[in-house]
Amino acid sequence: MSYTPYIAIIGGGASGLFLARKLSENPQFHVTVFERGKQVGAKLRASGGGKANIFNRNIRPKHYNKVDFITALLRQYTPKDLDRQFNDWGMLTVADSEGRVYPATQFAQTVVEVLTDYPSDNVRIETEYDIQHLDYQNGKWRVNDYPTLFDTVVLATGSPAGMIPKNQEGYNQYLKDSHLRIKRLEPSLSGFILKGYPKSLSGCRTKAIVSLYQGDRLIHKEAGEIIFKDNGVSGIVVMNLSSLYRRLADRKNCKLSINLTYWDEEFDLLSFMESGHNMKGILHPKLLAYYNRKPFYIQGLSFDIEDTYPMDAAQVAHGGIAVSEVDEHFAAKKHRNMFILGEMLDVDGLCGGYNLFFAFASAAVVAKSIIQKHQPN
Repeated sequence: MSYTPYIAIIGGGASGLFLARKLSENPQFHVTVFERGKQVGAKLRASGGGKANIFNRNIRPKHYNKVDFITALLRQYTPKDLDRQFNDWGMLTVADSEGRVYPATQFAQTVVEVLTDYPSDNVRIETEYDIQHLDYQNGKWRVNDYPTLFDTVVLATGSPAGMIPKNQEGYNQYLKDSHLRIKRLEPSLSGFILKGYPKSLSGCRTKAIVSLYQGDRLIHKEAGEIIFKDNGVSGIVVMNLSSLYRRLADRKNCKLSINLTYWDEEFDLLSFMESGHNMKGILHPKLLAYYNRKPFYIQGLSFDIEDTYPMDAAQVAHGGIAVSEVDEHFAAKKHRNMFILGEMLDVDGLCGGYNLFFAFASAAVVAKSIIQKHQPN
């Protein structure tokens, strides 16, 4: 009689769905996905503005807060491996000039449908199932009072980033007795709330070179579109800076400097003005109106940073389960037959497909480990 391994995947997001899809290729496994929400893949459906920026062709360890950990991961699984896997599952991909990869349909729903297109009937999905506790008993895992005992449990419940405050309450509380070292979660990729910010700029969108400073030290600068909001700024370039801001040990005395001559960082503004020109041909109308009321240096419009936007405005979270709690195959060191995936861990990357790549790649590594463990001798 053949042995059937029972696998519990806690969380129906990107990493959990990828793992379930991969395991479904082997009918030997019986997989149950537990999802707190009404449907699986909710965040994935909304990612990339609904187009799903699933990874980036130019993944580098420096794009993440845990360089050594990502270096080890990339030795096991690469963007080419992920691209090949999606193609094998029948989903073609396209990349833009920045290396950002999308499904050829440019539709995030496609990714969810591919990840839930199981080749066998060995996957069960339990939605609106809130995990309160996990217990390890006699070599098996019990999930709440679910009737099935599981040989392996995989934690893939992500973080509360992007959730309304009500849904953030009690999120991942089942970890409270896990004895895992967990760094406090904070919003990342979320934009900045700025001090002394003119609300009149709200709704303005323009390109700029944006620099993050701590005192006189330049942390990073990047060019791209910025979005002026009611009390601060957002946009991909700003969210990347907010991610780097979160990685600072001490976030005091930080400011944002905005150079509005994005086409030429060292544009000779003085000569331009001396030639009799004014700001009408350079500045967005809202910026022009603000300049006319309160002239400012357009190559260094500077604001002190009050904070990032809160968790419900964040794309990912900074913090989570310490990477020291898992080995290079994402197996928990303190608990037998447990794996921890994706945003559950204290790993976060910049905008551009880096965070979804980590979710999928970590799931691919865990799938390989589980399959190898249960191969017949």
